[in-house]
Amino acid sequence: MLFRSVLGSCTKNVSLTRLMPAEINVPNHIQRLLIVDRTKPESQGVAIIEGILTGEMPFEVKNAIDGTLASVQQELSTSPRYEIVRANERLTGGLFSQTFPNPLNRGMVRTLCMRYRTDAVLTLEKFSSDFVLTDKKITIKKEVGKGENARTIEVPGVMVEGVATVQVGFRLYDPESGSILDQDDLVKNNLWSAEAETKTQAMALLIEKAQATRYVGQMAGAAYVRRIAPMYLDINRTFYAKSKKNSYLEEGARHAEVDEWTDAIQSWEKGLAISADEKTYGKLCYNIALGHEVLGDLFLAKDWAAKAYTRYGFKQGRTYAAELERRMLEDELLQRQLSFPQNQ
Repeated sequence: MLFRSVLGSCTKNVSLTRLMPAEINVPNHIQRLLIVDRTKPESQGVAIIEGILTGEMPFEVKNAIDGTLASVQQELSTSPRYEIVRANERLTGGLFSQTFPNPLNRGMVRTLCMRYRTDAVLTLEKFSSDFVLTDKKITIKKEVGKGENARTIEVPGVMVEGVATVQVGFRLYDPESGSILDQDDLVKNNLWSAEAETKTQAMALLIEKAQATRYVGQMAGAAYVRRIAPMYLDINRTFYAKSKKNSYLEEGARHAEVDEWTDAIQSWEKGLAISADEKTYGKLCYNIALGHEVLGDLFLAKDWAAKAYTRYGFKQGRTYAAELERRMLEDELLQRQLSFPQNQ
């Protein structure tokens, strides 16, 4: 767990890593997943012509596609949901296309699954990208002179901006039913900028088009993975660390900072046994709730968060209790998504 002090306040933050459920439920019999590139152009000549018209050369787009699929594979490998296999072949599909190609037939899906011994096929079926450059005149700072004569002056300059955009389409096929379990369009973009005295100098400092497109493709791949697989996510929680009237609040916070959460809870519970105002009691209950969440007991955590509000009127306790309720529901969904088939 990571801690970060909040300057100018009496609180500290703790970062927790939790496994979030996927956005959709994929049937549990799917344990081994095959990743397939289905963006091969039907005609290389047509692809080159389309690339010239759009400013996207096929080799640049192929590099971005490889980055997208590598991101999908890498991200899926961090999830406990699937065993991942990458296909060797590249199937004909939707390079430069704005629409999905016709779905793979059931026979092809079953053949791929048998060949790679997998339970389903995830395909990247369409991919298009764009990189737009703009520039404008600005004033920049420049260091001139040396030693004692060094100074900073303002001179005319140019700022160049590049916006990379990719549009991708994924499909998830089930060979048992022959159906498309999921189909999703994603659009991702990112902005880069560079400044210099001339446009040529600024362009030299700006990210290369191929690198930018690959980067945004990786963003798209990572975004899609969260749709079909439980993924780890860092969340931040705040606890209270100072009190002029109750030393146990600070004592418990010190234990928390060195990851001694059981001792922290005990200190905060002692704080409830001595005289203090209701706001301090609310903070102590809130901290105890956080301690139980860190230790994995969400039911106790919710009880203590609710007590901070119902017994002592501490409004943050109400918000925290609602968040813990959502987390418990998400954990129930997560357990269903991670359960194995009965016959395995």
